[in-house]
Amino acid sequence: MPADQAEQLHTDAATKRPGGRTARTAKAVLDATIAELGDVGYAALRIESVAERAGVNRATIYRRWGDKPSLVAAAFTARQVETSPPTDTGDLLEDLLSFLREVRRGFDSPWIAALIRETGPGTADNAGLREALDKIWPARFRLSREIFVRAVERGDLPAHADPDELVEAAAGPLYFRRLMLGRPLTDDFLRRTAALVIAGARHAGDERS
Repeated sequence: MPADQAEQLHTDAATKRPGGRTARTAKAVLDATIAELGDVGYAALRIESVAERAGVNRATIYRRWGDKPSLVAAAFTARQVETSPPTDTGDLLEDLLSFLREVRRGFDSPWIAALIRETGPGTADNAGLREALDKIWPARFRLSREIFVRAVERGDLPAHADPDELVEAAAGPLYFRRLMLGRPLTDDFLRRTAALVIAGARHAGDERS
């Protein structure tokens, strides 16, 4: 068997085998990426620093993830996989409040806060950050949209309700209040936001009927 094929088989086996070397290396790199984001933010993050923190050669990172946006997106997605599915209480308001509390907790996470700080009007001028965010936000909200999917299935929301738009409508006010106004995300604010989103979705359904 040629050496390159043997190496590929070894890599595949390590990736599939729980606790394999490749899996451990990947986890170390992604954990290091999260740590670096929390320490220095996206713009100042360097793959060389991630490699040093993870104890790997930087060529390993480039070979597997290609570039910084892809690496950051992969690290975020890996953390999302570890997140439990959204709460299913059978009550739309309570489920939505649980999601909004999760968003609020994100502001206290150093690495998420670092990304958020660099997100704004200047994002368009940073192609790398824009690319990373385009991969990150869908991953962040993919699970959360299930709250509204379930509500439609139960008949709590009209059939035409768009789960993706409702996730944005629910989370958007939190980002505006915290980032633009610098005001706290109180429990009362979360509850009023959730109630407003639900009422708006139902009212839109009434207008179409």
